[in-house]
Amino acid sequence: MTGVSTAPAICFDATGTLIEGTAPVGEIYHRVAIEYGVDLPAGRLEDTFRHVLRNAPARGLDGATREERRMNEVEWWFERIGETFQATDGSARFHDFRTFAQALFDHYETGAAWRPRRGIPEALLQLRERGCFLAVTSNFDHRLPKILEALDLIEFFSIIEIPSNEARAKPAASVFRAVAEAAERSLESLVYVGDDPPEVLAAIAAHGLRVHDIHAVQDSSGLADLLFRASNTATPATLRETTRTVDP
Repeated sequence: MTGVSTAPAICFDATGTLIEGTAPVGEIYHRVAIEYGVDLPAGRLEDTFRHVLRNAPARGLDGATREERRMNEVEWWFERIGETFQATDGSARFHDFRTFAQALFDHYETGAAWRPRRGIPEALLQLRERGCFLAVTSNFDHRLPKILEALDLIEFFSIIEIPSNEARAKPAASVFRAVAEAAERSLESLVYVGDDPPEVLAAIAAHGLRVHDIHAVQDSSGLADLLFRASNTATPATLRETTRTVDP
């Protein structure tokens, strides 16, 4: 390895760590569905969506090529959207479900659907000024780069590792080896921060990374200092499932 830097290489999860929705998922689903002739309560849609996501199969791994996997990601979301509305009210009927589902999918590719989490732009700026190598490692789908660009966050990152591009998923070690190679650092030197479930954080830590649960960070203004000083003893903190954010 050449050009090794003493500044950390830091991997960030996306949803719930870097970005968050501008409105609850149920509210957006409700709002868009009304335009297509279906009116269901936002609260019930929210609860059902979260149940559907918790029980959904893995996404982004099917397909022989990247383009096929991207098409399958869209179909995967269409299935989850359909399940959400059917489980909320089995009598709900759309005149053109696929057009509705596409409109919903497209909405979540825009900056209007997202915002940076409080303190994140400032933390990224501080870390960049300290010479840190910054990466995104997220199981979000192929919409993520456009979202980060719309929110003026993409410029901070040297690599955006979307595992489904290569038919893999976090927490596989290969996801982080790609970052380590790009950063010209060892896998064990990487720092990871995310809002993943405890078992995922533990699996990432088992690869040798220094792991931080974003929910354990009490003051976002100190995030840059915390990550810059990340030590080899960093371990995942307990994550409250009720606060976890999911990709819509």
